[in-house]
Amino acid sequence: MSSPLKLYHHVMDMLKPVAWQGRKETMQTLAFLMAGIFQSRDVRLGRIAGKVALPIKQDSVEQRFRRWLKNPRIDERVIYDPIAQGLLFSLRHTRLRIQIDRTLIGDRHNVLKVTLFWRKRAIPLTWTMLPHQGCSDYADWVPLFDHLVSLLPPTAQVVLLGDREFGTADMMDLACWHGWDYCLRVKGDQLIWDEAAQQWRELRELIAQGDTCFLQDVFYTKTNHYRTHFALTFAKTADEPCIVATNRTPSQRTLNEYRKRFGCEPFFSDLKSRGFDMARTQLRHRDRFSRLLLVLVLLAIWLIGIGQQLTMKRRGQELVRPSQVCRFSLFQIGYRWLEKQLTLAQSLWPHPDYHLGQLI
Repeated sequence: MSSPLKLYHHVMDMLKPVAWQGRKETMQTLAFLMAGIFQSRDVRLGRIAGKVALPIKQDSVEQRFRRWLKNPRIDERVIYDPIAQGLLFSLRHTRLRIQIDRTLIGDRHNVLKVTLFWRKRAIPLTWTMLPHQGCSDYADWVPLFDHLVSLLPPTAQVVLLGDREFGTADMMDLACWHGWDYCLRVKGDQLIWDEAAQQWRELRELIAQGDTCFLQDVFYTKTNHYRTHFALTFAKTADEPCIVATNRTPSQRTLNEYRKRFGCEPFFSDLKSRGFDMARTQLRHRDRFSRLLLVLVLLAIWLIGIGQQLTMKRRGQELVRPSQVCRFSLFQIGYRWLEKQLTLAQSLWPHPDYHLGQLI
């Protein structure tokens, strides 16, 4: 059996327990897309079609993929939600670090996403394609969080992380309404009420370079008068302070929690320049790109899961010298291992019980 055909059958076997939806042909096309993107390391349909094990013309394969991406009956959430729920359930006894972030893909697609922080990586839980350019707002957040609630285990303890786009009184109030803690970075020019001076002051005026300080029970912004706490730190080498709002007693832990937000950057780097070059997509419609994003997320979670299994069993040394294992992400370890297994015509399962989304 050829490598492309073997990879396709493996993906089909892996998808059956977690993502079977509707007609068999629908999931077959999804498996061909995943296999083609893996082998081409590209998201352009023409490049993917050339790597697919189908005995028909390349143009016909490309057209098949285009019809799949256009199909309104394919619901990304129906396919992906069981995987997201499984990930969250496996971590139900831990404090869940949930990140909200916005990514612009190719100056065309504005993606608002919610991810789970896990071992220095952000694992997508749900996302939406914004119908506008620029920053998101309250109307965009509410339906995304409503869907997130349906995925969370009933007793989940959540801390919400977000950058300055989300450091608003509305976001803080929304997090508290859901019963979540929050660590949200805010802009330095935002005003708080200085009780001692009896005046409104910018947050960046309250800390000197090289210092760290904490504020409790202060009113945030003239417009909202929202009562919250702040942790402020200003590194000697930084151009501006890092200011994090929280509903818990502020401490160094607040700043450490916020730093976990940066896990979302490596994950999307895996989908972009270091992985499948997502930004080179030629898709223009939001709904079609969202379905393509589903394929890429499934691929990334699969490879991260393989990398995790290999790392746990100390098998990363099969791919690189022991001294260099730590230089590679779980995604890269999983990709290299799978590529090597295909070349050697060996099993594509890291162990017999492995399933898609297994990270624990």
